[in-house]
Amino acid sequence: MKEIDKYLFLSEASYIWGIPYNTVRNKVKPSVTSQEEIDRMIQQGLIKYFEPPQKADNKSKKTQKSWIVSRAAMYEWFGNPRTIQHKN
Repeated sequence: MKEIDKYLFLSEASYIWGIPYNTVRNKVKPSVTSQEEIDRMIQQGLIKYFEPPQKADNKSKKTQKSWIVSRAAMYEWFGNPRTIQHKN
């Protein structure tokens, strides 16, 4: 497996594991998963997000985080994938 294939977009992880996108998305929401668990997984390099800096003239608009998850995080959360995706 290539190094890059160890990391997935949330939608890609949802597809491979055969679970709804929102189920995966909820795993990175502090309102659903404890902030401590999210912080631990970030520190261990299992999940990561990017949040663009807010523009000074538009402080009222909230920016959205873009998440990637490792296969290891997905195995920890959901066990084995339900579907198999073959990559070339």
